[in-house]
Amino acid sequence: MDLEKVLLNLIIFALPIIASSYIFAGIKLLKQKVDGQFNYFSALMFSAAIYAFGYFLSLNSQNIEMMIVARNFENLGVVFIPTFGILFIARFVKRRIRDRIKYLLVAISSLLWIVYITNPIHHLAFNWVKLTTVNGFSVASTSKNSGYYLILAYYIVFLFFAMIALIEALKKSNSPSLKKSYWFVLLSLQVSWLAVFMILLGFDKYIDPTPVVILFISAMIGLNEVKNDLFELEINRWKQTFWNIGEVAFLINADREIICTNPIANRFFVGRKEDVSEILRTLDRGDHKHRAVKIAIDEVIRWFYVNKNDFDIKRKMVSYMLVDFTDRHQVEIALKESEERHRLLITQMTQGLAVHEVLFDQSGNPVDFRYLDANASYERLVGLKREDIIGKRALEIAPGMDKSWIRKYGAVAMTGQPIYFEYYDQDVNKYFENVAYSPRFKQFAVIISDVTKRKQAEQQIGYLSYHDYLTGLYNRRFYEEELGRLDIPENLPITLIMADVNGLKLINDSFGHVMGDELLKKAAQLISETVPENSVVARLGGDEFIVIMPQTDIFQAVEVINDLKAKTSNEKIGAFEVSISFGYEIKETEEQDIQEIYKRAEDDMYRHKLYESNSIKNKTIELIMNTLYEKSSREMLHSQRVSEICKAIAVKMKLSNDTVNQIGAAGLMHDIGKMGIDEKILNKEGHLNFEEWQEIQRHPEIGYRILSSSNEFSEMSKYVYQHHEHWDGKGYPQKLKKEEISIQARIIGVADAYDAMTCDRTYRKGLSQKEAVRELSKNAGTQFDPEVTRIFIEKVLDEGF
Repeated sequence: MDLEKVLLNLIIFALPIIASSYIFAGIKLLKQKVDGQFNYFSALMFSAAIYAFGYFLSLNSQNIEMMIVARNFENLGVVFIPTFGILFIARFVKRRIRDRIKYLLVAISSLLWIVYITNPIHHLAFNWVKLTTVNGFSVASTSKNSGYYLILAYYIVFLFFAMIALIEALKKSNSPSLKKSYWFVLLSLQVSWLAVFMILLGFDKYIDPTPVVILFISAMIGLNEVKNDLFELEINRWKQTFWNIGEVAFLINADREIICTNPIANRFFVGRKEDVSEILRTLDRGDHKHRAVKIAIDEVIRWFYVNKNDFDIKRKMVSYMLVDFTDRHQVEIALKESEERHRLLITQMTQGLAVHEVLFDQSGNPVDFRYLDANASYERLVGLKREDIIGKRALEIAPGMDKSWIRKYGAVAMTGQPIYFEYYDQDVNKYFENVAYSPRFKQFAVIISDVTKRKQAEQQIGYLSYHDYLTGLYNRRFYEEELGRLDIPENLPITLIMADVNGLKLINDSFGHVMGDELLKKAAQLISETVPENSVVARLGGDEFIVIMPQTDIFQAVEVINDLKAKTSNEKIGAFEVSISFGYEIKETEEQDIQEIYKRAEDDMYRHKLYESNSIKNKTIELIMNTLYEKSSREMLHSQRVSEICKAIAVKMKLSNDTVNQIGAAGLMHDIGKMGIDEKILNKEGHLNFEEWQEIQRHPEIGYRILSSSNEFSEMSKYVYQHHEHWDGKGYPQKLKKEEISIQARIIGVADAYDAMTCDRTYRKGLSQKEAVRELSKNAGTQFDPEVTRIFIEKVLDEGF
């Protein structure tokens, strides 16, 4: 068998068929793809068809002239295949090429064709062309020139462009189906390199690979495009069915890519953060059995039935249609929720709910009612078991029920007008809020709420609005209202007794408000226990109390005052004597103004307080000092030594005897303010921290408040207040300097510092006299008055104090 003859016959008879198929594919896809843009695929197919027909004609040429015409026709297809190939590949991978580049490519093809058809003139493409007959067919024998290799270079440009464009498209694409198509075209084009290398190596003189390669590549590209076109035909068939159905519809391929959506589906997918696979997994939970799935659209939950079917089994395309039944679903959910709410309302509500049927006599008057239903809370609140009351009459359960309740509930059942009231149930010792309404004719339901805590709170608020929270006595508001109520002729004579607790502020400052509160409560107790039962006792505020005694004359008033004084004279709070100053006045005639009576009683009380209060304050101050010494024996010895040093300095400064004694007393009490300091701080072993030191610095102010409350000690209170001021103004608490500080305070400051330095502490040993003098001298003019310091060192210490 002559293989060459067989192959040549095969090519000869196949060429018309191949050319016809190229033309058919080009025309068919030209019709399918016209969208306002030039169809480069059809142009590529037409170029391949021209080449195939030209090659067929050249093989059947009878002479050299006919072959040259046929080859020129063949070369027209050859030179335009790379141009339309480049433009097709660019369109295929969606790469934009500028119009001027397109025109340039067409111009290159045109120039190359002109080179071919004018070759007999210039011989740039072929030096010569001869006609050779092989097995009855005409075959051209040529001698190639440089122009021939221009078309070869143009094909190489086409191949490189196609490879680069397709590889970039493969990298960017996320679509498996597109990637398959890109790979198919890319691999098909690699066959072209076979022809290129054979021509470059000169093997084409034995067998020309160009026809086979061109026809093969054109066929592969055409096959791929026809396949894609048939795919588009299926998509168009799907669109005809689902485009305007008014529900979400979309089509996926075998790679589970969404390849087509209708307008409703476009709105469904826009802005979604989930990937397609996640959405499909959700939708696959719904199937042909119409299982509902929920999907969020614009942050709103929508419910869908999913219809899923195989649209094209061969291509494994699946169609989804989502039927939105959210509105119906919401109605169903609302109905279920309503039923559940009503069930919970009856079974789990904290309020008690009971439904009743009203029973009437022959005249139509309500005479009883029967229990129809009750929830668990009703059982718990009223203490009646459900099984013990359902179906029974109210009078059967509670024979002593007030008949007015039956009439009220009967009116509700007949008129439908609800009622609201509160009542106290003595059987369960609770207050209830009761709302009764009619769910249907001749029936009523009651909703009861336990408001016991609220009622108790209201009672407590009411109590506190008229009572003093500390003593439990009536407050000023109640007193004023009660005074207006009692100020009538029938209650004459009316006695008002004013009482004031002595030394309260002093005790608060020294021992704290807890001790002061105990004193006030004790005073309130003593007054309440002593005055007649029909009296009104109130705390006006602070340390003042008042007693209203209606129908009480002067003799009875004096007797009560004496009883009060006797009762309080022997009472104590801890070590403190209870001291209360009293004053009174009596309204005897209707014309007298009760407020004027109050003013006189107050004045009378203040007259007694003038001499009683000072005495008790002096006793209190003595008690404070003793208490301080009890708290810290170190403080007692320190105060005594400071007092002796102060008097010695004052004597050497030739101050008067009264001043010397006054400074000695002030030195003795200079740290009385430490009574208001925590005992733990006073007796702390070791250095004080910042907060503790700030607390210690309060003692001059506390001492001032204690001593200034007594006339006897008011003058020396100033010295105590200033004894930690410094000569340079850097002391505390007022930061006074030089002569702004009293001489007494300056003397106390030196004495206090010297004794503090020379005494042992738990955290250090005391300084020697020499060392202390050195410290005093160093700080004279800054912390200490230099003159006082000099006199102390030179005239007190040097003389053997």
